[in-house]
Amino acid sequence: MQPRRATALVFFAVLAGLGIRASGQTAATAQPEASPPPAASRPFVFGAENNLAPFWVGRAEPGNPLSRANAPAASWNAIGPLIFRQPLVARPRYDDGAVVARGFRPLYVEKRDASGQLLQFHVLYPLFNWRKVKDDGYRWDIFNLINHEHGPATRKTAAHDADNQFDVWPFYFSNNTGDPATSYRAVFPVYGNVSGRLLQDRLGWFLFPIYGWSERNGTTSRAVLWPIFRRTTGGGADGWKVWPLFGRDTKTDIETGAPLYKNTFVLWPFYFNNTTWNRDNPAADPARALAVLPFYYRETAPGFRSDSYMLFWGRSRRVEPYVYSENRYFWPLFVQGRGPEHRVNRWAPFYTYSNHKGREKTWVMWPLWNHKRTDDTVNSHVRKRFFYFLYNSVSQKPLVPPGATPAQKAAIDAIKPARKISLWPFYTYWTDGRGRKQLQALSPFEVFLPQNEPTRLIYTPLFALYRYEQEAPGRTRHSFLWNVITHRREPGLREFHVGPIYSGERVGGHKRRALFRGVVGAQKTPGIGWRPFAFRFKSLQRQLAEASNPAAAAPAKPARVSTTPPMETYPKVRTRR
Repeated sequence: MQPRRATALVFFAVLAGLGIRASGQTAATAQPEASPPPAASRPFVFGAENNLAPFWVGRAEPGNPLSRANAPAASWNAIGPLIFRQPLVARPRYDDGAVVARGFRPLYVEKRDASGQLLQFHVLYPLFNWRKVKDDGYRWDIFNLINHEHGPATRKTAAHDADNQFDVWPFYFSNNTGDPATSYRAVFPVYGNVSGRLLQDRLGWFLFPIYGWSERNGTTSRAVLWPIFRRTTGGGADGWKVWPLFGRDTKTDIETGAPLYKNTFVLWPFYFNNTTWNRDNPAADPARALAVLPFYYRETAPGFRSDSYMLFWGRSRRVEPYVYSENRYFWPLFVQGRGPEHRVNRWAPFYTYSNHKGREKTWVMWPLWNHKRTDDTVNSHVRKRFFYFLYNSVSQKPLVPPGATPAQKAAIDAIKPARKISLWPFYTYWTDGRGRKQLQALSPFEVFLPQNEPTRLIYTPLFALYRYEQEAPGRTRHSFLWNVITHRREPGLREFHVGPIYSGERVGGHKRRALFRGVVGAQKTPGIGWRPFAFRFKSLQRQLAEASNPAAAAPAKPARVSTTPPMETYPKVRTRR
């Protein structure tokens, strides 16, 4: 047989097989092809995928291939990473009640709660930001320079229970509280009289720096030609300054009359003498600081004394509340300190080691390499950095509690630490030490803004050329080029997609291979073998879910409830034909 004729016969045979399969007239279609495989030991942790990348990629809810794109745990993205919807997992730092985020990166992104209420949104973050505050209040800002907040008062009074603030930093400040005594409008530096700002109870100015004043805890400070002339009175305080020539401030407890502090300076900062008494124990020796710079500086307190000469040489001795001694040679470069719970060995910039009550820090060839360990009462935290941000590693591991048994100690020692590693700007890797892992390349922002959720939600996905997720050992997902190519692997399941061009699935003994989402393909059923098909677009996981739960697959019939509004009478309108 000629090769050309043989090729033609094979081609027509394939077309005939596909046509028969599509028509559904063969006996094979009557077999229980979609019978569900034996259930996996655990539900699938990644949702079934419908891949039309880069136009649209949807992932159903984990373990529920029949869920829609707007289901609570479903997610999708369109036009690469730009348009998206994804569920949110509550975390202690960001637990604001939001369960879903969606938007058009980076133009607009919003977060909503389970009831659909808008909690916050960002427009070209950090350009414009809006968020809900408690008691139906809200706040918006433009670069945190133009701000407006409406909500419960920061400092409530009987006549002032709400704030309606508007600021244009640092020029305009206003608050409408409904009470003339606490409402204000201020223009800096022309005139202002505001409350509850900059850690002050009241704050005011007129043609600043010509005149300004502040009030806190009953103490008022007034300045003329700030910072040159200043007078402080009230709340037990009394003082005045002509900076930098001379100044003196004192304060006493208005209830007991006991002194709290006494500060004096002459030709600041060359000479100053400050004394501070312990408010809780006025009879104790006060803390003092005396400076005659640059020749001599001394600090004393109960159980402590430190002397410095010519700024760079000195020594410190402490016996309360802990024992520690320190010698300084050309400070801050060479410092040696010793104590039962404190130790410093600094030969900067070559090598520095310090340990303060379990907080260890090591620098080698500053600023190239840094190692820091901090122990709290529960966990040990370790951070390693190379040149601050080029390499950054943070790990956390539980500490062995006092009195733990050998078995408990062995169990805690066997726990793998949670870890986050960034090699800027190439990748960021994270693991919780219990089987969950994530890796993304590229990752240019995570090392600089590790706790900034809007950056992680809006900008980090734009650089996800590759992303790896592991929810548990053996349950992984890979994605390349914003889900154009994806590979998912779980016990009893395999899933692979190259956009809409090719998809491959395996669930138990069932297998499916498809081109162009199902225009042509082949499907294998246990006991039957491979069968070609045409124009079958349902994924294998959806077919099996429908076969095992026909009621869920059937569309629900809508109730016959009229949605037409009540008839209203409208005026007649003359129209031209």
